[in-house]
Amino acid sequence: MGVTKPNNEFTKIQQKAVNLVQEESFTEAAMLLEKAKEQFPEKLDRLGHWKAGICMLQGNNDKAISELCEVLDQGFWWNPELLTNDAELQPLKEKVEFQKVLELCNEKYEAEKKNAKASLQVVGNPQANTSIFALHWKGSNAKDFTEQWSESAILSKYLLGFPQSSQLFSYECYSWDNQDVAEKDVTDTFNQFKRKYDLAAKENIIAGASQGGKTAIELSFKNNIAKFKGFIAIVPSFENSEEIEEILQLNSEINVRGCVITGDKDPFYDKTLKTVDILRENGVPCKLIVKKGMGHSLPDDLTNQLIEAVEFISEKQ
Repeated sequence: MGVTKPNNEFTKIQQKAVNLVQEESFTEAAMLLEKAKEQFPEKLDRLGHWKAGICMLQGNNDKAISELCEVLDQGFWWNPELLTNDAELQPLKEKVEFQKVLELCNEKYEAEKKNAKASLQVVGNPQANTSIFALHWKGSNAKDFTEQWSESAILSKYLLGFPQSSQLFSYECYSWDNQDVAEKDVTDTFNQFKRKYDLAAKENIIAGASQGGKTAIELSFKNNIAKFKGFIAIVPSFENSEEIEEILQLNSEINVRGCVITGDKDPFYDKTLKTVDILRENGVPCKLIVKKGMGHSLPDDLTNQLIEAVEFISEKQ
């Protein structure tokens, strides 16, 4: 069994639950999530949150609160904003029990935030000619992201470093929200990566998915972190494509190539196309790979897409 299975299986369960809710098969969706709690006890925060939302759709407010309390009793918690911004949980706002849930979550979140530190996971082939330094999604962590990339062909072909942000987002979930903190975390963890492995002899590429992909593009232009040969951004989450234009204009000596991999069903698709145009207009060679039918996710054929992206970045200029 490959190490990718647990993470891929969890993503499949999430998608199946979404599909069932869209079909209004609420009971079946709730049963699926309840069963998943046994398979993925470490993901109880997400499963409990989703199940609470389904209880609300069924009109069972008390059951929704008891779901949330059950998760808290197991030692898990959420960033309180995740609960207060959840449209399905809005009817609970005035309930005393829900306010207690939010208070407990806030205590946990503030305490954990103080202890959050950047860290690094490394896998793959130390003798490889190419290193890929890959930034996780917002709302994820380095361990989960490492598993998503752990296909045997990727591990044998590349040396991979996975930095984890110090910016706590929710339970064991992190973000790259603050650009200055993100830059410091990436610099510190890349230096750690460099001290342990002989990166001077390799082509070094920065990569990432979603917010991590957006951050990877932005940081690839900054020579103070490392001389990255290029970037690979998978479904980058650009809210505003003008941001990248400003960064490009501030960094006149840019010598990177990049590859953007996205899907035509990704919510950021139009902004991504604009961003690729801006990169090309500003002298950054950028390959665009569009996966038909793919939403905001990693491509099923990640190995092939990475090989194609690395080959483009490595081309002689």
